[in-house]
Amino acid sequence: MFIFSKATVFVRSIYFLILIAVLGILVLAFQDSGEYDSKWLTYEEALNESNKTGKMLFIFISSPNCPTCAKFREFFSEEGVMDKISDKFLPVYIKDPAYSPVPVMAFPTFCIGYPGNFDCFYSSSGDLLLKRIGVS
Repeated sequence: MFIFSKATVFVRSIYFLILIAVLGILVLAFQDSGEYDSKWLTYEEALNESNKTGKMLFIFISSPNCPTCAKFREFFSEEGVMDKISDKFLPVYIKDPAYSPVPVMAFPTFCIGYPGNFDCFYSSSGDLLLKRIGVS
């Protein structure tokens, strides 16, 4: 029979909590990796391209825990959807609202326009979104 001291139990508990924290961080870090092709730009890339071409930005602001956002990520993966959007806009995907260029009140949030003059809105479906931005 093993008898553990209180210090041993405490140290093992700390190691267990650290292990759980590291696993959680790894899950979050790789949760969205590989979901999108090269048609999505970072906000900075889109700003630079917009300054050169005059093209408006289309911003998709998501959250990892949002079920509707997950449906939109699948929708954007469908054949032809990103081609329609890219013809008219510079598509930007922001997976963490902390890095959003606009205040976010709901998920998903979509914005079209130019910096300082974005029209932001919510959409419940891909078809309604495409109609709203004029690319259906």
